[in-house]
Amino acid sequence: MDISVLWRALASGHLVITWLLLTAITGGRTQHTCNQCDCTISDPGNGEGAIINVKPKCLEGRITWLSSYGAIRLELSPRHAGEYRYCVRVQSENIKTIVSQEVLSRTRGNYKLKIVNDVEVRLSPLFTTRGRSREFCISGSDPVRLYLETERSDEDTGVARVKVHYDIERTSSSLHYSPMEECRPCTDRELLRAYCTSDFVAVGNMDDVDHDDVEETSVIRVSVTQLLSQKDAIFKKAENGWTRPHELKGVVHAPHRCGIRHGEGQFLFTGRVRLGQPVLQCAPRYEQWKSVLEMALLNDELECSYGS
Repeated sequence: MDISVLWRALASGHLVITWLLLTAITGGRTQHTCNQCDCTISDPGNGEGAIINVKPKCLEGRITWLSSYGAIRLELSPRHAGEYRYCVRVQSENIKTIVSQEVLSRTRGNYKLKIVNDVEVRLSPLFTTRGRSREFCISGSDPVRLYLETERSDEDTGVARVKVHYDIERTSSSLHYSPMEECRPCTDRELLRAYCTSDFVAVGNMDDVDHDDVEETSVIRVSVTQLLSQKDAIFKKAENGWTRPHELKGVVHAPHRCGIRHGEGQFLFTGRVRLGQPVLQCAPRYEQWKSVLEMALLNDELECSYGS
């Protein structure tokens, strides 16, 4: 049986099969535990349609899938119980990627009718992408299992490659404030935490703000005068010809619904790299931040030392 045809029928809702039957059919299944946050895997079946099980151990990171043929079963699981938001963004190069969610249903047995306990699995289609997808999120308390299947056409040339950025965030914790979920100013406590734990911390000015209706995000162009820390190369030296060549330039993202507008003066920009993009977290005016910082130093409440 053609595995890809089987799964497409399953994803379309025309077929429901037991987990035991599924395991028997997909004999080309391999296991891959992602011990790092960012992992690279490749199709072990040499284009024959193997199914690779991937279970990252981190709450955020990237899976790079080389020679992207067959399928990946991606299990996203938090470390502790609670309500979480599971988000992914897929970059599909030289191939189409079909993303579905595995949904399990359990049937209780009945010893009088000689019916044993059974588990059925079906695929619920989420989205299809060729190129860069939008962010897609699922909320819940149970681990999320995604099924990514690729489909190559005669028009696709070059090496097939798929990148999956994933992010697991607890939604009930106020200590992990995310502007992708809420639009409000940060409290003093959140400012201090963001200053010490963010993926990027910089002082600078807003050059411009563009709004992307398709991505539903605002893109903020920033000129940095003081770079305190950054996880990735978010802020870089300006291009040749800029009137202030020693200034760093970069962009950060925020939800479109927050209605961010261009503001004059200096700000403290903090945030995290989320699904491959720098996302703004707290951005107080620099004078406000200096007051918060001075009070924290006076009360010995600052948990880090850089730039203080």
